[in-house]
Amino acid sequence: MTLKDQTIVVIGGSSGIGLATAKAAAEEGAHVVITGRSHERLNEARRTIGREVRAESIDANDEAATRRLFEELPSVNHVFVSAATVTLSSGITTETSALHPAMDTRFWGSLYAAKYASPKMPPDGSITFTSGISAWRPRPGASVGSASCGAVEAFARSLAFELAPIRVNTVQPGAIDTPLIDSLLGERAAGLKEMMAKRLPVKRVGRPEDIAEAVLFLMKNGFTTGITLTVDGGNMLMS
Repeated sequence: MTLKDQTIVVIGGSSGIGLATAKAAAEEGAHVVITGRSHERLNEARRTIGREVRAESIDANDEAATRRLFEELPSVNHVFVSAATVTLSSGITTETSALHPAMDTRFWGSLYAAKYASPKMPPDGSITFTSGISAWRPRPGASVGSASCGAVEAFARSLAFELAPIRVNTVQPGAIDTPLIDSLLGERAAGLKEMMAKRLPVKRVGRPEDIAEAVLFLMKNGFTTGITLTVDGGNMLMS
């Protein structure tokens, strides 16, 4: 159960959960490839990881770019798809074009990664997707985001059969303190995180490293497939 000398691709690895996972894998001696849309953030991610890492500037929902990425790699042991687009909206009354990214990045990005990575994988390889607790704890105005999370979880369960013995799982984070949350919520972020920390049984919001540990477990445990692993600090227990 080691990642040393294995090739790991993190789609959306330039910040947050993806970056924490890439860093943790590199520290175990893996050959890491990260992707992201911003050259600047990718360069910063490489400095943060502090080890040799390949960085590719591609959009997760760009099928052609995703195909080229995996075609260039001799082999791939594990893939983690962290990329997702989160928007604040008023639900289905929002302009339809503004709703597409939530599904396009999370679901179609996951499909493209699985489609083009799996032919390069050994039988003991793995693919891990990212959903969110909104798949089971919906909130007003987030119907499309919730649907994208639920779609990815159902997709992973089906792929666990379709791609077997390659393992396919989903990690389901709760409230995680990432730059994405700060950028979305702005000045409200600190207050909302403090409020959530008081409500959660663990009395804190999650860190990207909490999810990274879960993802590495899913990569290394060869008897785990077709599951959704919830890492939410007890959020699902709350009424």
